[in-house]
Amino acid sequence: MRRVLPGVTLMLLAAACGAPDREAKPPGPAAPAAAAPRAGRQLTDAERAAMLVALGGEQGGPRTAWFAVTPGDAEAVAFKNAFEAVFKQVGWTTETQPVTGMALKPGLSILIAAEEPPAYVNAVQQALQATSFEFKAGIGYGPYYAERKQADPKWPGIPLVAGQDFVVVIGPQPPA
Repeated sequence: MRRVLPGVTLMLLAAACGAPDREAKPPGPAAPAAAAPRAGRQLTDAERAAMLVALGGEQGGPRTAWFAVTPGDAEAVAFKNAFEAVFKQVGWTTETQPVTGMALKPGLSILIAAEEPPAYVNAVQQALQATSFEFKAGIGYGPYYAERKQADPKWPGIPLVAGQDFVVVIGPQPPA
């Protein structure tokens, strides 16, 4: 399990969220030919099966999974869809929060509202651990988000709605 101490939530947030979106620079001189694009992240059959075991045993809690992804990142959206399909296969409902106004950092993160999360959130963490993908976890994000927004209403964090205990943040594919 990858847990982060509450005081380290700020560092996790910096890992999950990047800077606000910036306007694109005008095209400059032609760049050298780029290498062929890498294949997108995918779950293997074994990873899906292990996730199903972790999620299928959880009978408590709302059994709702929340995902945050930048809608314009086709690779990240496809990766989110793969995760979402596993949750739905065992009867969980899912919600997707489109992230706009900021650039997400590459990789996966789970932002957990409370410092002592409900058991069903632990099942989600176990499902993420059942994959080969590294992820960061931060607890106490709910109060942290509220404090940051109070201090700076323009702060571009990922909001949590009432009753939302966590969000799995799917950023762009990390560089090779």
